[in-house]
Amino acid sequence: MPGRVSIYNDILFKKDAKEFIRNDLIQKLNSNYNIAPTMPIPTLLNDGTYLYTHFGFLPSWAREKSSMNINARSESIFEKITFREAFKFRRCIIPINGFFEWKKEEKIPYYVSSLKSDYLALAGIWDEWFDKKLNQKIITIALITCEANEKLAPIHHRMPIVLEKEEFSLWLNSSNLQEVIKLFKVYKSENTNIYEVSTNVNKVLYNQKDCIKEIKKNTIGQLSLF
Repeated sequence: MPGRVSIYNDILFKKDAKEFIRNDLIQKLNSNYNIAPTMPIPTLLNDGTYLYTHFGFLPSWAREKSSMNINARSESIFEKITFREAFKFRRCIIPINGFFEWKKEEKIPYYVSSLKSDYLALAGIWDEWFDKKLNQKIITIALITCEANEKLAPIHHRMPIVLEKEEFSLWLNSSNLQEVIKLFKVYKSENTNIYEVSTNVNKVLYNQKDCIKEIKKNTIGQLSLF
C-alpha cells in the first residue's frame, strides 16, 4: 500500500536530487525506522523545498482530518477531485530506505527495499491544509500506488510508484501530464528485496533499528548419528 515506511539515511538521495533541492529545511536527517500515518516524513516538494511533511494527504478544502488519505491510486489520480489539482501542480518525492507490508492471513510483517540502491524515491502529491489544533498550515502528502510486482504480490496487491533519478526532473517540473503519467510503472521484481522482520514493527511507537532486521528461519536438517 504501504502504511509504514523507514527512512534513516538520505545522503545518496540528496546527492542525486541536489539540483532540485533549493531550500533544505531538514539538514541532518532524524532516523526513523517505523513511520506511520500522521508522523513527519521527509519530502522534496516541486517548489524545491526539502522538509518534514505530514504523512497523510488533506486537500486545502478538507474540513476534517478524518478525511485523510495516505495513498492515491495511479489509475485514477487524474480523475478524483481529491487528488486532481495536486497531481497537476503539487507533485513531490518522498525518499525512503524501505517500507513494510503484512501478510494479512498471518499478520507477518515484511520489509521491502531496493537491491539496486540504498533508497526508494516514491512519487507523491502534496497540499497545504490548515490544522486548527496547531493553528497553522501544514504540508500534507500521499504516496502514489500501482499494482504490485510479481515478487511482492503474494504479500500485498499494491505497491508505491518508484522513480529513477533520471525521472526526477520530469516528475517535479513537467506540465505535460501525458508524459508524467508514463512514469507510473511497476517497480521491477529483480530490483526488489523482501524479507520477514520482527512483529515489533506492528507497534506504532516502536522505533528501533531491529525493525528492519531480517528474521532468518532455522532449518532442521537430518540428524547424524556419527
